[in-house]
Parts: sequence; structure tokens; C-alpha cells
Amino acid sequence: MTTINQPKPAVDNNNTTTPTTAPLELSSFDRYLLAHTKASTRWGHVVAMGAALATPVTAPKGKRLRRTLLGVPVFFSIAWPSHFIFERNMPVGFTDSKAAFSGDLRMIWMMVTGRNRELAERIEELQRLLADQAGDR
Repeated sequence: MTTINQPKPAVDNNNTTTPTTAPLELSSFDRYLLAHTKASTRWGHVVAMGAALATPVTAPKGKRLRRTLLGVPVFFSIAWPSHFIFERNMPVGFTDSKAAFSGDLRMIWMMVTGRNRELAERIEELQRLLADQAGDR
């Protein structure tokens, strides 16, 4: 988990309360979401997954394995540009492939089941926490 300092009251020797800094922990999914703040990026990942899944399904008989393996670069060739163009950041998979894979699956599932608003609200909450944290320094 990534930790971010967040003010927390602490007691000093004079029996008064003074704010100190305590870590705010971000889950790997929270860090993943912070790399996917724009809806266009999230929808780009949904389209990429659809294209990757359609690749082997549309293959002629006898070429399914080859097409299944082709699905991986198809996904990344669509998903990664959304980071460079819309987010102007590096894909999470460049630094943490496990978090990227699980994050992709979870986010895409939430998107296709109509929970994009929930994702957007969580991203806004995380951005507020980070802004508050930066203001406390």
C-alpha cells in the first residue's frame, strides 16, 4: 500500500492536543483509479477489452490460439494510448503489472455494470484527500 500523510491529533507533554501527521493508506485499486481519472480513459479500457475478447471469437477454426494470443497486444494497443493522450500519464502496468491486471478487470466490470458514477465519485474523493494532504504540508 502507498501511504500518504494525513493529520491526526496527538497528545504532547502539556496535555494539549496538537495535529501531527499520520499516514493515509491507499489500496492498490485506489492508486490504479488515480491513473484513470478521465471517463474517456476508463471507456477506452472497456473498448480495448471488448476488442481483445472479440479477437479470438472472430477467428476461423484452427486459428483461435493464434488469435487468442493476439488479443493481448490488441488490448494494450487501445488502452495504453488513452493514458498518453487523455491522462498524460504512464499506464500502471509499466510499474505494477499485477495491480494493473486486477485493476483493469475490476474497473471494466464496474463500467459494464453501470457503476461509472461510483468510480468517478471515488476518484474525486481520492483527489480531495490528496489535495488536503498537500495543503497540510
